[in-house]
Amino acid sequence: MAFDTKKNKDKDLLEAVGRIFEQTKKNFNIVFWNGETINYTEEPEFVLKFNDKSTFKKILANPKTMTFAEAFMDGTFDIEGNIIEALTLKDQFENIEISNKDKVTLLLKGTSFPSINLHTKEKDKENISHHYDISNDFYRLFLGSSMTYSCAYYKSQDDDLTKAQENKVDHICKKLRLKPGEKLLDVGCGWGLMITWAAKHYGVEAHGVTISEEQYKYVCQKIKDENLEGKCFVELKDYRDIEGEGIYDKIVSIGMFEHVGIKNLPIYFGKMYELLKEDGLFLNHGITHSKNSKVGKDESEFIEKYIFPGGELHTISGGISIMEDENYEICDVECLREHYYKTLVEWVRNLEANKGKAIEFTSDKTYRAWLLYMTGCAINFRAGLISIYQVLLSKSPKKPGFNIPLTRDYMYK
Repeated sequence: MAFDTKKNKDKDLLEAVGRIFEQTKKNFNIVFWNGETINYTEEPEFVLKFNDKSTFKKILANPKTMTFAEAFMDGTFDIEGNIIEALTLKDQFENIEISNKDKVTLLLKGTSFPSINLHTKEKDKENISHHYDISNDFYRLFLGSSMTYSCAYYKSQDDDLTKAQENKVDHICKKLRLKPGEKLLDVGCGWGLMITWAAKHYGVEAHGVTISEEQYKYVCQKIKDENLEGKCFVELKDYRDIEGEGIYDKIVSIGMFEHVGIKNLPIYFGKMYELLKEDGLFLNHGITHSKNSKVGKDESEFIEKYIFPGGELHTISGGISIMEDENYEICDVECLREHYYKTLVEWVRNLEANKGKAIEFTSDKTYRAWLLYMTGCAINFRAGLISIYQVLLSKSPKKPGFNIPLTRDYMYK
């Protein structure tokens, strides 16, 4: 470690901090508010910049995700370089040991170093608006031309983001065995790629519902632009308000599962069962958390406060148990965890490349919050703390028989 320092009252403090960080992977450097640096390597993957002494002390006093996140959002703490690699430091801190000498130093410098159903229709609409109605222009900066805010599907390592998102909706269409003339419901339809793709390429009558005002306006215009009136339509409506029984041949839900709330999942799956025709198919595409490990409480609080209020993750086993309780047959389960990691890495790179426009469309604080959010999600997918599954369900038939082919070949033709 090369520690460039001048004679000043902060020398002991910074050296103590240097010894603490030295226990981590030495692929980064540190720059402090007074211009001093800790240089672990000549070619750092990233640089941690503490721009304010009071913020630095606050972080030392409470070295948690929320403390770092809020300092990053207001610019008093910064990361230059590979932000995905930088955020893996949070896992390394759990194994750090602090000597008695350094504990005393930190204490004398004025800080301590401790060991490292709200889902009503009204509340859900408020939460969705907070998350999705920021700005369509903002989302386009990192989602790209597909405007698809869910896990892509990479048939090849060479697929770009747009191709991978088209792969995803087509993969779902094949799993659902869509046929011309069938009625398809996309519950939580986002910016409309699924319904427009299914209408154009599979000849279905596609119905989308969303409770996001911005998404609704976007999809209405998209349907006009692609001359799909009469084949596609979208409604600004809560899933609990969709009327009818046995209306749809097929139903799809992509990224809606996380918004429903665990207590409301029986209502959600029950409603889809009611809307589905006999022998109909329903594909649920949603994020889950690992049964034996969850995203940390501090990270969850950050997401709830700044990004995704009302979001709740269940385990895949817990979700499937509810599906079975609602009389579905579980036809197929596919894990796409690596695909979502790759998707998020592309979103992070796109957002970083469009930093100026992102700040123009929203604010510097929003840009930083979303950069942290998506980077953290990428790391958690890579670590296996969270995952994503496509579960293909069949409405249990009243008469004996089978609803899907003998093999999975039909999904890949």
